[in-house]
Amino acid sequence: MKKSLLFLPFILLTVLVSSCSSDDDVVDRLTKITDIPVNADLSLEYLPINLFEIPIEKELNLRQLIDDELGSDQALDQVKEVELEDMSLELLSADDQENFDFIESVTLGVRTDNLPYKEVATLDNVPSGVSILDLNPTDDLYVDDYAKSNSMKLVVKFKSIEDANNLNLKLRMEFDAKLDPSL
Repeated sequence: MKKSLLFLPFILLTVLVSSCSSDDDVVDRLTKITDIPVNADLSLEYLPINLFEIPIEKELNLRQLIDDELGSDQALDQVKEVELEDMSLELLSADDQENFDFIESVTLGVRTDNLPYKEVATLDNVPSGVSILDLNPTDDLYVDDYAKSNSMKLVVKFKSIEDANNLNLKLRMEFDAKLDPSL
């Protein structure tokens, strides 16, 4: 009987620790929105041969795109972390290109009027014959301050070997967001 009482504190401690971690998992699942798909259409009139990766900027209202996807105005005001999980770029049409063979590498970044440039995704060696580029997002990159801004700009740096005219592109992104528990 006395030997069984010696194990009682150990059993209680084990149950307590395992129940706490489960509660944390439940809280994390309740406060996290995963796989938020966001698509943006981009048009570029002209991409010159660009061996030096001179950047091109396009305005992108990510705040509105996420609000539209979540079906709620001001949805981003309720989150504290927005993380880019996946990004791809699709060539829909161009006057003189059928695929991305004219590009050797591409880097996408963001900036705002008040925040510095931040690289979000890259692809160093563009495969030949493809019209969809699966970019590599920067690990553990949180873009909530950029996404909440009304002045966000998408910065495209690319290395190209040919000119391209009248490009229509689809930017597909997937985000995870964590709700701010203090609200």
